[in-house]
Formats: sequence, structure tokens, C-alpha cells
Amino acid sequence: MNLRIFETPDDLISGAAETILQRVKSGARSIALSGGSTPKPLYNLLGANQELHSIPITWVVVDERYVPISDPQSNAGMINATLFANGMPPAHRFLRFRTELEDPQATVKAFEEEWKAFGLEHLDLITLGMGDDGHTASLFPGTTALSVESGIATATYVGKLSMWRVTLTKPEIRAAAERFVFVAGASKREVLAQVKSGADYPIAQATSGTETWWFVDRAAAP
Repeated sequence: MNLRIFETPDDLISGAAETILQRVKSGARSIALSGGSTPKPLYNLLGANQELHSIPITWVVVDERYVPISDPQSNAGMINATLFANGMPPAHRFLRFRTELEDPQATVKAFEEEWKAFGLEHLDLITLGMGDDGHTASLFPGTTALSVESGIATATYVGKLSMWRVTLTKPEIRAAAERFVFVAGASKREVLAQVKSGADYPIAQATSGTETWWFVDRAAAP
């Protein structure tokens, strides 16, 4: 496990922003972004970085709750309000899940069509989080999404949340050139220790045996 430990969440975010900028300078042009509270300040930092504005980047939403983009739970809405707080630079493109279609399967189809229209094959970089139950993206334990072994995206109903979600598939996450996993807070420590020891959580299924860097704050460090 490639583990980078930071003293505080702020240090983690600063380190992640610097590393993403390095990857862009080295040629990364397609970057997928996860939702959640941890990466919000990261997206604020990236959005304020003038150096990134003139570089052609395709930003992709990793997964989405099936809510309108105006809903506070929307990952795309959060990214719009942080990364694109001052508008999306002309050199950038944004691929999100169009929940306004009001049909999860139609949303997946539209996402895959737009992915192909953008000329994407596989992502250069994908950022991920990890839940207290070991899920990542919308790959929750016991859901159908975990068994999908082909395609770019899939829809899944998460029973414990009583909600539909749409997400990149496990194979597409694994196919990216590189993965950054952000883990912060003491509540994640035990699960991270188990993943480090080989536990078969969804996050492990999505990252094991691939080029993955773990950005972890001291509270979560096993």
C-alpha cells in the first residue's frame, strides 16, 4: 500500500492539490472527482489555481446520488460550487451524470455516450474516498454494482440508503492510470487497517494490484 500520512486534514488537502498539479503538468488530462466532504477544500484550491485554467482537462464525476443537481446531496452540484465557483474555464470539459433524465438506466446510457463523444478511453487519474463500511464511489457492500465486470458506468439501488446511485464501474476505476484515495478521521482507522491487512472491502476490490496512492491524515492512519 502506497501510504502518505499527513498530520492534519488541511495538510492532506494541500498535499493532494500539489500532487494533482504535478500530474497535470506531466500530462494528465482526464481526471475523475469523487464527492463527499473531505475533497471540498481540494476542489476549491484547484478551482482557484490559474495555472490549471489554460490546460485542457476533462473532469468526470465518479458517482452520483440520484437527486437533482440543485440538491445539496449532488456531487456534481458540489463540484460546480467549488471547482467551477467562478465558471468553468473554456479549456475544460465536465462530464456528469444527468439525473434530470429521471431514469437511472437512461442516465447511465447518456453518460457512456458522452464519455465516448469526448474521446475518452480510460482515465488518467481518479480520486476516491472510503466510507466507514469500506465502500468507494457507489460500490457498496452487497450491491449489484460490485458484480458488474464490464461497461463504463452502472446504476445501483442502495437499500440501506433507500436511494438509487449511478457510478463508474469497478473495472473502469481499476483501468485508470492512477488512483488517489483520500481518508480522513478516526472513524476510518479500523477499516483502513483491515484493508491494509488484506480485507476484501469494495475499496480494496477497486484498487488492489493497481497504481494507487493513499492520502491519509494522522487520525485515520493505522
